[in-house]
Parts: sequence; structure tokens; C-alpha cells
Amino acid sequence: MKRNPQLNYNRLPMEKAYNVRELGGYAAKRGSVTKYHEFLRSENLTDITAGDKQFLLDYGLKAVIDLRGREETLIYPNPFRDHEEVTYINLPFITDTVLDLRAVKEEGFRPDQFYINLVEYKEMVYEIFMFILEHVEGCILFHCQAGKDRTGILAMLLLGICGVSREDIIANYQVTRTYLKDHVELRIHDGLEELEYSKPEWIEAAYDHILEKYGSFRRYLTSAGLKQKDIRKIRQKLIL
Repeated sequence: MKRNPQLNYNRLPMEKAYNVRELGGYAAKRGSVTKYHEFLRSENLTDITAGDKQFLLDYGLKAVIDLRGREETLIYPNPFRDHEEVTYINLPFITDTVLDLRAVKEEGFRPDQFYINLVEYKEMVYEIFMFILEHVEGCILFHCQAGKDRTGILAMLLLGICGVSREDIIANYQVTRTYLKDHVELRIHDGLEELEYSKPEWIEAAYDHILEKYGSFRRYLTSAGLKQKDIRKIRQKLIL
């Protein structure tokens, strides 16, 4: 497969990763558009080839935010963890309610509420955005295991502060299932098969929660501890 890292891709043509996607190319506020080669969202990258790895480096990759729990990172290590050209950080974006899937099954699991719980984990949201502020030069890739739930929330927040439409944010989330279903075994426990999907109503619940409770994505992030100048700096990284 011939790949040109200078081109702008919506979904990157990787050999052993199927959900590596751009945040570039979305209509934003005041007639602007989100930039390519600034943020990538993806699934776990453990199995990528040497060619995939070099492709990401040539694409401009400079930092990786691993949103998985520490146990996940040990079982499925990130190939950029000790890379000399990439800054890697593990910031577990997960709440106590899903640490033990067996317990979740017994209690009853509502994905829409889980997404709201992630939004309200503002201490970690603050840490994630502070890392982004420290690495505004170059492309940042963020991921969890499937590149769906934790990754989807962070993608929503980044696109949200740029004024990307609700419809585009939902569509950006929803396509994950399409890209993964024929390639990736998500290892879902019995009774939780629904979690293999990326249903629009789940991300809609998180989006609507932010607007109803905080009024805007900007006010949400200030409530998490970010300053207005911090939010502007991240928007400038992502918007043309």
C-alpha cells in the first residue's frame, strides 16, 4: 500500500490499525475549518507494523495520550511508549463504575450515563488538556482500547470548543463501529455485547449534558480548571 504522509486523510490507511482518524476537515466557527495533522484519534496500536509506525512519524506524530487503564497498557503496550521522537503519557480516563465489567453487569450498565460520568471526571479532563497545552507543536494522537468511548469523549470536547456542529461531532463518533466490526475483537463480556456499538444516543447524552449544565464547551472546560487563554491556545492549534 502506497501512503503519502503529506496528504490529508480522513481515516489514515494503516495496515494493522483500522480506526485511526483525523479531527481535521470539519466546519467550525466563523467560516473556519479544523486543521489536519494536529489531532488523531485511534484504537489500541499494539499490533501496528513497522511501516504503520513510520507512517505516523512521517505524518507528524509528536505526542501520544493513552487514555486506557494501567492494566490495559501492560497487556497491550503502546508502541510509542519509549520512542525517542514521541512523548508518551498514560492518563487513565475511566471511572470506578467500569473498572470491573462483571460488577457493571450485575448493577446494570447504561452507556449514556457512563459517557456523562466521563464528562464529569473533570480532574482527568484537566490533566489531559494541560498535556495538550504543553505539546501544541506537532500532531497529537489520543486513544483507548477500541477508540470509541474514552476517545470519543475527548474528540467531542476538542471539536466542541472549535464550534463544530452537533451533527458532525456525532457522526465522528458513530463511524467507529463501521471501521472496527470486521477487524477487531472487543472482548466484551457476556451480557454487555451492546458495548461493541457506537450508538449516536450515547454521545448525544454527553453533548447535551454539557450544554444543559454548563451552557457551552468553553464554560465546561473553565469549570474543569482551564483558563480562557488555555482554551484559546488549543483552539488555535486545531482551527485554521
